[in-house]
Amino acid sequence: MVELQARSLRVKIAQQWGSLGLPFLLVAVVILFSFLSPVFRTQFNFLSILRFASFIAISAVGMAFCIMAGEFDISVGSMMALVGVLGASFVPVIGGFAAVLTTIAISSFLGFVNGIFITKLKIPAFITTLGMMFVFRSLAYIYTDNVSVYIDNDFWLYMGNGRVLGIHFPIILMVLCFVGGYLMLRKTPFGRYVVAVGTNAKAAELSGIHVDRIKIAVFVMVGFFVGISSVVISANMGVANPGLLGQGYEFQVITAVVLGGTLLGGGNGSLGGALLAALILGSLRNGMNLMQVSSYWQQVVTGSVLIFAVAINRLRYTLMGQEA
Repeated sequence: MVELQARSLRVKIAQQWGSLGLPFLLVAVVILFSFLSPVFRTQFNFLSILRFASFIAISAVGMAFCIMAGEFDISVGSMMALVGVLGASFVPVIGGFAAVLTTIAISSFLGFVNGIFITKLKIPAFITTLGMMFVFRSLAYIYTDNVSVYIDNDFWLYMGNGRVLGIHFPIILMVLCFVGGYLMLRKTPFGRYVVAVGTNAKAAELSGIHVDRIKIAVFVMVGFFVGISSVVISANMGVANPGLLGQGYEFQVITAVVLGGTLLGGGNGSLGGALLAALILGSLRNGMNLMQVSSYWQQVVTGSVLIFAVAINRLRYTLMGQEA
């Protein structure tokens, strides 16, 4: 009886953390930096936080599906750089709208290539995407001869700087991406297949799910959302730099997804949690910038948050009696 009560308490604590932990962290971060810097609590700054969070959150949608399927992709930062410089260079030739679509299409194709290597050649995701991280970045350098590609097109620039009813367009894109991702995850067979594959790939295959196709599809999704993010971020900066675009981006995206409650082992995940986590990371970075914290220490904080997120997830699912 005592053991059952103890287990019930552990499960309740884990569930409370799952539903209230991230909102509590976000509020705590906002309150902390609001006291440390009056600028932090201004409306203009909150919009800046939302816009920066959107840069991470858009790609986090695809990465969440990928990790829920039991895989992950650390090439997304370099992929962003490559498709960014390619798309930006196409703008004078085919126009902004066509260049945006081409950028997203190329990025989706690169995700497809990653998926093929992992599923058909049976190369582990870590090795495949680590190798592609260097390949994509190097190709970006080769294509541009390490020269930035400046963007002078109203449509492309609007993707990162435009506003609708006073709201930054990247924020609207972020909401649309999350709504689309949520509907796909919760309301379609594909979403159920992704969770099933991440939970137990062999069991999913025995039940009739084509595991390889699902995994390829999630890598295509990663590429699709990275393509959108590449356009948005390069538009915000007005330039696609092969060295700076997407630098360290993969770790920010993975941190957002894992902090949001998605297990690195696959199966369990939360798109809403990833969105809240992106807001937390955006608030942390914005607050540290206002406090003039060194970029090196900011990387220390980001790395520490990733380790913290993995540890908390393992503890939460262990308390619930599930495999973490």
